[in-house]
Amino acid sequence: MMPTVELSDLDRRVLDRIQTAFPVASRPFETLARDLGVTEADVLASVRGLKASGVIRRTGAIFDSHRLGYTSTLCAIAVPDERVEEVAALISEYPNVTHNYEREDRYNVWFTIIAHSPARVQAILDEIGERTGIDDVLDLPAIRLFKIKVDFDFTGERDEPAEAPLVSKPAETEAVEFSREEKALARLLQADLHVTERPFLELARTLAECGYDVDEAWVLERTRQWVDTRVVRRFGAAIRHHRTGFSANAMGVWHAPEERVEEVGRIMASFPEVSHCYQRPSAPTWPANLYTMIHGRTREEVEAVAERIREATGLEAPRLLYSVREFKKTSMKYFAEGD
Repeated sequence: MMPTVELSDLDRRVLDRIQTAFPVASRPFETLARDLGVTEADVLASVRGLKASGVIRRTGAIFDSHRLGYTSTLCAIAVPDERVEEVAALISEYPNVTHNYEREDRYNVWFTIIAHSPARVQAILDEIGERTGIDDVLDLPAIRLFKIKVDFDFTGERDEPAEAPLVSKPAETEAVEFSREEKALARLLQADLHVTERPFLELARTLAECGYDVDEAWVLERTRQWVDTRVVRRFGAAIRHHRTGFSANAMGVWHAPEERVEEVGRIMASFPEVSHCYQRPSAPTWPANLYTMIHGRTREEVEAVAERIREATGLEAPRLLYSVREFKKTSMKYFAEGD
């Protein structure tokens, strides 16, 4: 595992802001600087240093795949220990696979698939089964989304969140129609925003060079609109949390009676240490129906959070599936085919 990076006070304050709320403004680093009481040059230097040290993976948009007309699912496959690397490498070959991890369980390789349709998802799973010879596979699309908020407390100064998370049903989400210009902008926003005084102006110039009649004001207006309407789930910095001291994370898998799922899911989502909370279908070999990604600096912290969730919900203790290895972690390339 890569070593922890020593963060300055400014680094911590910058990360605390830009992980979830990078300003969609003509001079975003100047906006951050005013809020933090420093100069634009200070913020630019901090962000450049955080990228150089590997703390920040990229800065840009995380789109809601269902709002773009795509289908997504979480999958797991039970792989013999001696074949884990081989099977994980095969799965990672698929561009539709965005995340791929080894976790501590009989179902030990967990991965996400995003594709144009449920039929394409099923075709990929069928291919993986044929190529690996393994048919013990879980396909667990989200039924309810209680929370997606990767938001680490780097300063230790936060109060408990007061705002209740929104609950949605991905299968019922209405897709948005994008124009050619909007698809082109979406492709750029999925990449890494340049750390420069006016990054959105650079995007507008790139689009103009490709023949699109747009300017910086249009880029800012569209981006803000997508953030406000939750087409973009998060516009911010993707962070390698292991490099900042948050080195333990586990997927807590729980079982709740159907009539309590929504009540319990909302309670779970209220915990700041929980970044993701979903209801997913159970299976004969896998009775769980609620999933929480729990983060902490140590396993003891993660287990303490899980115990607090158990006490708050009255459920049985979860199975905690710790991450062992990260084989792939990337963002989906929506509209990559240029349609």
